[in-house]
Amino acid sequence: MKTILLLVLVGLSISYNANAAVNYAINHCRNYNGAYNSYPGADCANFVSQCLIAGGLSLSGCGGLDNKGAIPAVSNLKSCLSKKNWHSSSTRPGSFKAGYPFFHNSYSHAMLATSISGSKVYYAGHTNDRCGDVYMTSGVTYYYE
Repeated sequence: MKTILLLVLVGLSISYNANAAVNYAINHCRNYNGAYNSYPGADCANFVSQCLIAGGLSLSGCGGLDNKGAIPAVSNLKSCLSKKNWHSSSTRPGSFKAGYPFFHNSYSHAMLATSISGSKVYYAGHTNDRCGDVYMTSGVTYYYE
């Protein structure tokens, strides 16, 4: 019985909670979390990685972590998601949902989806702080489990 319970608890602790990531994004899109570093002018990947951490995604084993455990570079965040077996697509898959990250196709900017309405993906992000009040419809690469 103890073994089964432990396996259930371990399984629960490693699942990603997209709603928790969205809540974090909305709460910290303009109210930066002082527990993390801030990178003025280039904070997008750092912010998205914080959202993913809040959603329960472990970034352990990923390259490019800063001294607070977040990932400040877009290229390192992209690599981390691939290493964690997340999938990518230039067309929005049906399994992409609020709480998942996406990037400009040039991988110059990272964002976190906060809601989806038809073809519009509303997002939160840093650098130019956004709180789910703007959307993208194309020109991005989506990441999903």
